[in-house]
Amino acid sequence: MKNILNFLADNNKVQKTSILKNTIVCELNDECENLVVLTKGRVKVFRTSEDGRHLTLYQICSGEACVLTASCLLNEKMFPAFAIAVEHSEGYVVSKKLLVDWLKTEIKWQEFIFGLLSQRMGDLIEKVDQLAFNTLEERLIQWLTEHHHTPNFKITHQQIAEELASSREVISRSLKKLEKKGFVKLQRGRIILLK
Repeated sequence: MKNILNFLADNNKVQKTSILKNTIVCELNDECENLVVLTKGRVKVFRTSEDGRHLTLYQICSGEACVLTASCLLNEKMFPAFAIAVEHSEGYVVSKKLLVDWLKTEIKWQEFIFGLLSQRMGDLIEKVDQLAFNTLEERLIQWLTEHHHTPNFKITHQQIAEELASSREVISRSLKKLEKKGFVKLQRGRIILLK
């Protein structure tokens, strides 16, 4: 992904942008006008249900862009989710015209866009498999071990619920079960992994 950042940095047709933490970048049915390739920060792309539950589809980090935005630009569709900056983020703004032109002429850009599509498809297939075939407790254990590199981390039950397409109450009950089994120790706003 470093190659694409160098490619964009050397191109005078792109502009830089800055996105403050907690800024809503896109809402459901927004019209997409540009593609942003992040150089810093993190943006979460998610869907919500009518009862308010969230499902995180994926997160965009430095050197990445939103594949749904790219798809909307290429297919003239409205944005089918929500996106929010979970950290202060910065990036390069690529117009729809450049996105399309570079797909015809720039191998680095082609590799970048098709690499994003491949990566996100794999992520989404894995998420569907987890939702279909794993219990919530199994998904919770997997998420806790994969997403936090320190045994003692700050996170709310609501944040975990949004990641796992559940409710805060269900996550709290599941965490209590894991605590009884000796997998975690719960403190207010903090989870300590024991295994």
